[in-house]
Amino acid sequence: MRLSVENRPLKITHSYEYTMENKQVKLSFSKNTILLPVFDDRRDIQIGFLLEGPLGVIGDLLVHSKEGAVGEIIEETYSSALFLPAKLPFLSFDHVKEIRPLENIDKYEAKLQDFKIHFKYDERFPGMKEEGILISTNKPKHLWLIIQNATFFLKCSEIIGRRGEKKLVWLSKNEILTVKEDGTLKSSKDLFSVRKAKDYFDRFIEVPLGIMFSRFRELFTSF
Repeated sequence: MRLSVENRPLKITHSYEYTMENKQVKLSFSKNTILLPVFDDRRDIQIGFLLEGPLGVIGDLLVHSKEGAVGEIIEETYSSALFLPAKLPFLSFDHVKEIRPLENIDKYEAKLQDFKIHFKYDERFPGMKEEGILISTNKPKHLWLIIQNATFFLKCSEIIGRRGEKKLVWLSKNEILTVKEDGTLKSSKDLFSVRKAKDYFDRFIEVPLGIMFSRFRELFTSF
């Protein structure tokens, strides 16, 4: 898939925060941040936005098990991000305005090509039944997928997924932790060797994202 930006920029008119529908993620936007439409050139349709400016993301990926709290409260600040799809609930005329085309968008084109998109875009994210919002960043390289009742966070050292108020899957190269809806906590250290946990994590990282999220759903179902 070949991506490009179109020189029809939007500017955020004032700083504001937005809490996603699932109540697990809060986004913080700063005044004068620029957003450029991102297009899939093969189909000539807009699929998202490239954001250039400070972005704060707070993800509550913490649940309570019978053995105590499991997961993390993740707080990150990014200087740029790729948002998919094009229809985003936190962008409205109350928060953004159209501005004149920029003099040069070459640096934005170059930045966009740095994003590694490992999935085939569709109207819905592959492997997911629910509509969602994907946030991809490069420095650091993180990926957020936010859907109606779940949040997934990926980085090179760990993958965390929370569904609803009680269910959680947390993968690292040393362990797989799961929390079931009834609060039961399971660890791969109880079931597998650390080496097998690492192999499982590596297989997750290597598969296309659409399949990865589908497997996450299967994990939530099976535990």
